[in-house]
Amino acid sequence: MNIGFYIKWDKFSINSKGNVIGDELWGEALCKSINKQFKDIKAELYAPNYLPKTKLDIIIYLNDIEPIKSLANKHVLYLQNGYGEEAKNLLINLMKNSYDGYVFFAKKLQQIFQDLDSVTNSLYLPFGVDTDVFYPREIKKEYEFDCAYIGNDIKGEEATMKYLYPAINYNFGLFGNWKISKHRFKIWKNFAHKAPYKTPFEKVSKGKIPQEDVPLLYSSTKINLNCTLQSCIDWDVITLRTYEVLACKGFLITDIVPSAFQTMKDCMVFTTGGDDLRDKIDYYLGHEAERKRISQEGYEYVVKNASIDARAEELINYIKGIK
Repeated sequence: MNIGFYIKWDKFSINSKGNVIGDELWGEALCKSINKQFKDIKAELYAPNYLPKTKLDIIIYLNDIEPIKSLANKHVLYLQNGYGEEAKNLLINLMKNSYDGYVFFAKKLQQIFQDLDSVTNSLYLPFGVDTDVFYPREIKKEYEFDCAYIGNDIKGEEATMKYLYPAINYNFGLFGNWKISKHRFKIWKNFAHKAPYKTPFEKVSKGKIPQEDVPLLYSSTKINLNCTLQSCIDWDVITLRTYEVLACKGFLITDIVPSAFQTMKDCMVFTTGGDDLRDKIDYYLGHEAERKRISQEGYEYVVKNASIDARAEELINYIKGIK
């Protein structure tokens, strides 16, 4: 069986000078796991700039894309992006395309689908970590920060100020695209409304981190920070970054996703941001033994409960049942 995953962005962002597309990383990881586990299946990631040469058996769309009938015999919609309140209307419109299967990254989103269609079988598929890539590494001095964060300036002013800005007064390893978009501030009144984190984060940001160095950072920094998209909090989704940090035996302080708080309370430290985050950074920088104990709990949990191989197997079993 030939399976394709399809993203709406161009492929090869990993090797470009621009932002890394998370959908590409997730799609490639799923393909790798499927190809490793199932010798009778070939899986590959496709995109507008990288199309299959022959028609596939099944294609799985990782974004809100209408089926491209010429690419495959069967078509599966996999909603795994952060959507706001518009998700229900988006799903209703997409369902008009009559996909052969539906996969959701959030139970809440799957429930909306089931309320709309009680006949078609669907799959809830949370994220999972590739433990062949994300595993504990030796500490690398250049990544031994007090606090570190990988991500672009996409979380908005309120979340960034609460969950990231408190780290500015520490040895902060900030990676990603934090350049100020100059055209937005050409008019003085716009400049006056520039968020307080913009200038200091642009100065401190180290830019894009090589993908192969991400596990080194997670393993080496004393405290990893997590700032979740509000839509993922609303949908109660534990992000892939959470699992990746823990798989590297990294110590994580994160905002509160309800399901993570309920099931992984011993695996990481939760914060309400602001002064609470500052207090917790101060405390855990001074208590290495506690950091190690908590990170060990997180590592053991992820290896046992959140591997990508288990997720890929669930997906393949679901696909094989599509008629």
